[in-house]
Amino acid sequence: MSSIPLGSCISDVLTRSTISNGDVVTHDGRIPLPIDDTVSVQFYTSIDAVIDRWRTVVPRDDTFFGKEFLKALELAPPSDAQFRYALFSTDEQGDIGIGYYQIKTIRLDESIRFDKDISGSRASRILASVKKSVASRFRAYTLVVGNLTLTGNYGMYFNDDITVEKKFALVEQSLDILKPILKQEGIKVRGVFYKDYLDNHQMPANYGYTKFSVQPTMTVHIKPEWKTTEDYVSAMKSKYRVRMRAARKKAIDIQKRVLSASEVNSYEEQISKLYRYVSDQAAFNLFLLKNNYFYHLKDQLGDRMKVTGYFLEDKMVGFYTSILTHGALDAHFLGYDHKYNGSHQLYLNMLYDLVEEGIEQGVAHVDMSRTALEIKSSVGATPTDLHLYLKLSSKAIDKYTPKLLEFLSPKEEWKARNPFK
Repeated sequence: MSSIPLGSCISDVLTRSTISNGDVVTHDGRIPLPIDDTVSVQFYTSIDAVIDRWRTVVPRDDTFFGKEFLKALELAPPSDAQFRYALFSTDEQGDIGIGYYQIKTIRLDESIRFDKDISGSRASRILASVKKSVASRFRAYTLVVGNLTLTGNYGMYFNDDITVEKKFALVEQSLDILKPILKQEGIKVRGVFYKDYLDNHQMPANYGYTKFSVQPTMTVHIKPEWKTTEDYVSAMKSKYRVRMRAARKKAIDIQKRVLSASEVNSYEEQISKLYRYVSDQAAFNLFLLKNNYFYHLKDQLGDRMKVTGYFLEDKMVGFYTSILTHGALDAHFLGYDHKYNGSHQLYLNMLYDLVEEGIEQGVAHVDMSRTALEIKSSVGATPTDLHLYLKLSSKAIDKYTPKLLEFLSPKEEWKARNPFK
């Protein structure tokens, strides 16, 4: 299996190899796209190799499209994912858009926790067993347009004058060029997965993808009048104020400390253990973070990221991470010791702390991602549906994708709460 040196432009390899679809390569490695031959694409394996041009397209204050965040993922790739960076340009306008693609082997029988659907009855156990057997047949290299570690559309970004339809068309054609390149590297892509698109940014139906949704993302919108935590508490209904105060009282013995990069490194084993416990409870999880992920992220992002540790008599019993980006606070990954969660309401207190931090930072909203929908709604988070798209390379198998997703997708029944007056 051949390999491309990290940081090299993949397009350079095309000048020395045959491309199955007959694409023309320009002298500088740009590949014109069939939909519009005035637009060309180049591919890279490292953000370092493309960052100067990348920054001319993406917003400067968007941390998740920034060099530091993407570099941290390269240094600690989740579940050994690989990354490709696409740069779209024209002779007249220069760089007009970027694509961010992750490549990883998806194993559905390892990603879905089928025991979450077991109610205790024999029938539910049998159904879970059947689902796991079906899922075990799906193990394939998947090309992800987006970022598996985030909630939201972090797979493409284009100039505002480009229509939604053309954005998808350009990305689709770039994938058609990229797949044979990956095949030369020994990576045979068997599926393409577009991740997290809002209602106003939908893929045209004629591309043949199965559109589906899983759990909504939860967001606390910080009201302009909330200048302090007390303003937030005052906006609550009486029973939710009582609930918050009770949770705070349970955590009175918890010492909270924002950790430096070196402290994150020294607590690496404890942080990883706490994270893995929470990760293992998720009904659906496509990846696992490496032990050194949090260190590299903190080291790269500096003050834009906080790792807040929860300690009880010098023992770390929990932590949460938060990242500032684009006028928002993103609740990244967290972990806690289940032995203390009930007695000290660790998870609920982390949610309150994230809202408080958002108020202190003056952001417009706190993004709390998916999972634990009801408890997040109890602190003021509201749901937003995000759409995903999946297409398998085998047409014979892909025709069953809609039924397969419906059969395998975990279901979470929850009741939305409204804590405000």
